[in-house]
Amino acid sequence: MEELDVQLREEFILGAEKFASNPLHQKLKSDDSIQDKLKFIPRMLFFVLGFKDVMQLVRYEGELNELKESVNTHSDEDSNHWEWYLNDLAFMSGHFKEFQGADLISKTWADETLEVRRTIYSFNRYVQQYDHPVARMLMIEVLEITFDKFKAVIHPVLKNADLYDQLEYFGKKHQETEENHSTGISDDEIAHLINLLPDEMKEDMVEIVRDLFNQMYRMTSNWAQA
Repeated sequence: MEELDVQLREEFILGAEKFASNPLHQKLKSDDSIQDKLKFIPRMLFFVLGFKDVMQLVRYEGELNELKESVNTHSDEDSNHWEWYLNDLAFMSGHFKEFQGADLISKTWADETLEVRRTIYSFNRYVQQYDHPVARMLMIEVLEITFDKFKAVIHPVLKNADLYDQLEYFGKKHQETEENHSTGISDDEIAHLINLLPDEMKEDMVEIVRDLFNQMYRMTSNWAQA
């Protein structure tokens, strides 16, 4: 099983590296106008609101051990971020005239944004299929790692445009809240979780972690097409 431990750690390393180079990040680093760089924001609607559901589905009720409490802590800390996103969407609405009202809803469920919805469907399916808290923690880590990579790219863009302090989900408020969270991401934490994962689940988790990182990459690639 040591080989699977190494393979699972490598999936996190490789998945994070691939995600960091996604087309959206390349667009954010380009010389495009700030309006063009941020055109993807309305396309995030299904993901952000769906993320709220993921954080509810991972939760445990009843008697809790330390691992289940840790999962619930993640849920508690991340469940309300969707409200900040909606505030940002309203704040930036003048830049997204083609993404307003009924038009926003229809485009959220359009064929060209299927990859966004597929990402949430994948997370929902896996967290319901695998009840073990370590498995769920590893899935949450995929979300945490990819969002950290995203923040590292978009924050400089927002600061240069004097939007960092004004935007909540994408800017200062979210970042400061994350810094005060009791949970975090580190290679040691991931290695510790992998050690705690039951051996019979490790082969499955290699495939799941790879699939979720790939799906996050496909989703952000879709955002870049906005």
